[in-house]
Amino acid sequence: MKRALRALFAMVLISALVLNGCDTNDVSDLGAVRLSSNSVVFDCFGGSKTIEVETYPQGVDWAVECPDLTWATIETQEGKVVVTTQANASTSTRTSAFTISNSNALFEPIEVEILQEAAPEESFSTSAPIDEVYAIDSEGGTITFTVIASTEWDVECAAEWVAIECDKSSGRMSLTVEKNETEQAKECFVSIIVGEGERTERHNFLLTQDIRANNPYYKLVGNWEITATKWFYSPNGSLNSLDYAPNPTDYYLIFAIEEGVYGQTLVMKDFLYPGTELEVRYDSQTGGFVIPFGWSVLGYDVFLYVTVVSDRQFSYASVEVDVVPTEDGTLALEMPTVAGFNHVGFGLWTYNDNGAKVAFGSTYRPTMFPMDEIVLRKQF
Repeated sequence: MKRALRALFAMVLISALVLNGCDTNDVSDLGAVRLSSNSVVFDCFGGSKTIEVETYPQGVDWAVECPDLTWATIETQEGKVVVTTQANASTSTRTSAFTISNSNALFEPIEVEILQEAAPEESFSTSAPIDEVYAIDSEGGTITFTVIASTEWDVECAAEWVAIECDKSSGRMSLTVEKNETEQAKECFVSIIVGEGERTERHNFLLTQDIRANNPYYKLVGNWEITATKWFYSPNGSLNSLDYAPNPTDYYLIFAIEEGVYGQTLVMKDFLYPGTELEVRYDSQTGGFVIPFGWSVLGYDVFLYVTVVSDRQFSYASVEVDVVPTEDGTLALEMPTVAGFNHVGFGLWTYNDNGAKVAFGSTYRPTMFPMDEIVLRKQF
């Protein structure tokens, strides 16, 4: 209470001096500090909270003094203090405090209390899929789950291809699965053991890992053929070549999909035009990918585009097209709807030696000419 009164007196005195027209040099030996809060309270799950720190005059130095804590960290930043607590698995409330002070004693030290609520009796929660199946792909990796328990807990797994790490102070467990280079799928049970003695409980889930041959990402790698009922070649960007039917060996019907960043991107090469190289986004939800039409794929003078057709207009648009696997092993292009146009296709355009725009290998599907879907078929 005395400290709070001194701090209040210092702030009142400074205000009075300023109101009386005193120069800031007249109060250079005085200082004050104001905090957005004198305490922080956390629930048992922990987290981070920030306390704003303001000083008068501005720029007065301040520092934090605190005891060594295993359950909380205190970080000073410009004009603020960030307090972070870990999960509290015990049934006891945790309390501590830290002090904000000035090295030249320009203001009285201010104490800030930290309080964290206790975990409820015999509580247990986890983000792991208890009594369910968690599938990890052939390339393995590390997966992390949270575990919040009011009693002791541990993790067990008998499989040699699974490595376990537990950080009980933060309530996390990590499972690292090596790459499956065999021709057989793997599976094992993971158990979270909670409690001791007669009150021990085991919470299990099944961890599975498939083989690379079944990995949807790698199923996309290879040579593909674009198939559609009708194609047209438009050397001047018009509709006057509607019935153009290319030979199946024409270059723009065959292209390759190569690996990019695993699980994130793929690279389409020679798509519609030799030498093109386009990075596409892998979609782990569908096992397909997304083509960003409207981007340069060979340099500044060659662009991938989507053709849009209305009753009176033929134009280009920049859109993203989803490519989705089908039950028969092909990839279907889910062409989007473009306002004002009835159907869309795709193609590639550049400029010829005379500076005129030239379109290559585009398709289009107006309602007056019913056509099959545009699909990609893998070559074996």
